[in-house]
Amino acid sequence: MSFLGAFASLRETCLFQFPKGKSAPPDELPDELDSPILLCPNIHLNTLLYRNMVLSVFGINHKTATLSEREPFQLTRRELGEAVLQLKRLSEVEEVAIVATCNRVEFYRVHPTKGRHGKEIVEFYRNRGIANPEVVLDFSYRHIGAGAARHLFRVISGMDSLVVGEEQIRGQVKDAYSQACAFGGPGKVLHKLFHHGFRVSKRIKSETELGTGARSVPGAAVELLLEKLPQPEHILVIGANETTEAVLTTLTRKGLRATLVNRTEYVARKMAASFGSEVGEWEELSNLLQNADVVFTATGAPGYVVKNEMITGRERPLFMADLAVPRDIDPAVAEIDKCHVFDLQDLKHELEQTAERRCSKLPDAQEIVEQQVAEFLEWMRAQTFAGGIEALKEDLHAAADDELERFKGSFHKKEYKALDAYGHALIKRFLKLAKVHFEPGGHVEDAVLRIDPAAIEVLGEIPIEMPFEVRSEKNEKGKEGKEG
Repeated sequence: MSFLGAFASLRETCLFQFPKGKSAPPDELPDELDSPILLCPNIHLNTLLYRNMVLSVFGINHKTATLSEREPFQLTRRELGEAVLQLKRLSEVEEVAIVATCNRVEFYRVHPTKGRHGKEIVEFYRNRGIANPEVVLDFSYRHIGAGAARHLFRVISGMDSLVVGEEQIRGQVKDAYSQACAFGGPGKVLHKLFHHGFRVSKRIKSETELGTGARSVPGAAVELLLEKLPQPEHILVIGANETTEAVLTTLTRKGLRATLVNRTEYVARKMAASFGSEVGEWEELSNLLQNADVVFTATGAPGYVVKNEMITGRERPLFMADLAVPRDIDPAVAEIDKCHVFDLQDLKHELEQTAERRCSKLPDAQEIVEQQVAEFLEWMRAQTFAGGIEALKEDLHAAADDELERFKGSFHKKEYKALDAYGHALIKRFLKLAKVHFEPGGHVEDAVLRIDPAAIEVLGEIPIEMPFEVRSEKNEKGKEGKEG
């Protein structure tokens, strides 16, 4: 028996699946099915089905939960790297990245399956000592595949922010991504996803008017407090970080100077030098508060930084913006006469009108988001296709080698090599005609392998006899002897 006969036996293991799950042998294919789906039970074609590449995000934000509901689940910048490691060990996911800002905590992952993301997050918080962590499921959201990509692109571009179109979020996401990278969280998919997101943000900033006006929560807080007190004499900023830097930037743009105070004085002096700000001593915080007219605070401290006794006895009005999660200002301070405290929850209500104006620009920004989602999905499909075809290639070559090995003793060495080369060349030709098909509007994970009719002809109509004659040296010499 020739190798082609052995290869033809491989063909007989194949079935062609009709739509809606029906299947039949190759000779029963319907006429209208121009590009049937090839299923080989002996070959691992399931590797083509989005394997190890299910992208999903689980999160909570200012739209789904109040500030007090979010606080127990908040993660600080310093905790992000270790949190990535903890979640990766707990859930055994392929890739992980965590985005945590003052208004959201989101867990991005790539995993072979769609399920259990919420349960994994509950277990993650339980291991961190959070009481009743399952309540996070009551005000959470989850997106899969294209929905997850679309969500991240909207987040990075400020479309999903408390202040629509804010710019600060891009830096926060980039920082969270860098933290995850430092701890080995993202892989090929998440790297591509986040870089697509940063590209979206740049395009929206340059091509739309989404970010006009106050572009960040700190900037909006400055606008709000200056509206309450247009000409403050003494401005105090507590904390030295990205949020307070944004506050100082906005104040400087308006020609105002502030006093900066931070627990680590060296960090405060380094930041203050860029804005010409004065630096106060942490031990003098109570006195600085007594003298201030406007206060902005965002320290990331686990407990209250501004307490009731620090404010008691003031006679002048005091306007304060608490931009921290957990909150820096004891809620009891707001009960003091002439003290006006605005936290993130209050800012949400105050900024609704600003958001409405910017929402008129959202359709233009959304169009850019959809373009990038489509581009990202095409990349995902290409990865799925490439990985699956590679696996199919290995399986087909292995199957050909196994079949040829069965008949090794029936051929001369040169005949064996020729048959081996022919069989692998045939596989190569077949694979060039294989294509991954996606139904219009379908999900990447629903991809199926479709074989071009020309490839079916290659595989299904292989002649049983050799299409060429292979002569061994022994046969050639025997033929020459007879002729002589």
